[in-house]
Amino acid sequence: MRLAYIDPHPVPGGDVEALQILQNVDALARVGVMVDLVTPTATFDTQAILGRPLAAGVILHPQIDWRRRWFFPVNSNLPFFIQAVRWLKRHHVDAVFVRNLKLADYLLAHCPGVKLFFETHEIFAQTYREDHPQLRGKQAGKHATLREREANVYSKSTGLFALTQLLIDDVRRDYQVRTPAWVAADGVDLTAANAAFTDAPWSPSAPARLLYLGSLHPWKGVPTLIEAMAHVDGARLTIAGGNAERIDELRAQAMALGVHGRIDFIGAIAPAKRFALIAEHDICLLPLTETSIASRYTSPLKLFEYMALAKPIVVADLPSIREVLVHGESGWLVAPASPQAMAEGINTLLARPEVAARLTATARELALQYSWEARAHRIADAIDATIGDATAGAAR
Repeated sequence: MRLAYIDPHPVPGGDVEALQILQNVDALARVGVMVDLVTPTATFDTQAILGRPLAAGVILHPQIDWRRRWFFPVNSNLPFFIQAVRWLKRHHVDAVFVRNLKLADYLLAHCPGVKLFFETHEIFAQTYREDHPQLRGKQAGKHATLREREANVYSKSTGLFALTQLLIDDVRRDYQVRTPAWVAADGVDLTAANAAFTDAPWSPSAPARLLYLGSLHPWKGVPTLIEAMAHVDGARLTIAGGNAERIDELRAQAMALGVHGRIDFIGAIAPAKRFALIAEHDICLLPLTETSIASRYTSPLKLFEYMALAKPIVVADLPSIREVLVHGESGWLVAPASPQAMAEGINTLLARPEVAARLTATARELALQYSWEARAHRIADAIDATIGDATAGAAR
């Protein structure tokens, strides 16, 4: 099977979306799919992201990124969309894989007959409505546009992949579509994780080292974690990720609460160094909020990376997380948006190392089911079966 993976983000790239795409295409090639990766010209080296060369089955087709030209007046993806259409009309592929909603909508309109599989990470209209509850003026117009675009993509795609079953359920409920859909949770690079993994009995440092690694978007719940530190003794917290402006906001919160002396903000780290950073810490944290994207749609990359490094995890007790973890068996789930509950979870694991050790063993074993290669097999099998059925139906 030959698959075109098309995205307006430069890949390889430094953001989480570009990392997820790179891991996906690498894994798809490793399970036998020929992948044409069509993106704007990348500024990163694959070796710097993955720590190894990209699988031989991936062919890069870098397109001109007009947004980087001094004479291009707007930051628009439209020139790339046009290039993507031209590329598809010049090359034969069995299917197209897309995770950008605007691009999927554009390709469906301009490439009739394309077998497009869309990977959804959220219901954008729902997320936008939560961020703008009043929906007045231009906001109402944008919300309506998102609804129309999502309805079109969800109904006209050949198939859908979603990070959680909850997301599939909501797509079917909100848009009344019958498009074939499969769950494809995010995964972990076991090759990179195993290089940093040590099979040593779990024992906390003195003081214990806590870690939050990821973006600092409000829905991630990091303010709850900072507030929780006022109720945790004998531990230091490392917060890795985010830009300078957001770090300054959170540092101000820590100073106001008197916990800034026990929190280290280290900013963004190189993707290839993330497993070494996880390995250095004792307990890993995910203080997610009760927004739709966190509670129903997310499949956190860092969750699986924590698990692969056999770290005890204290995480918000949300439906999206319960699709992966079981409280007291593979993670310690606590009430979301509760600093006290987060602190109690951390304190429990520090006080009961036998519980923490049990969590680490189960989490590590569970992580083996969430490799990128396992995900790639599920995606490839679903696409192959779907386009095979369509071909057989056309022949009849």
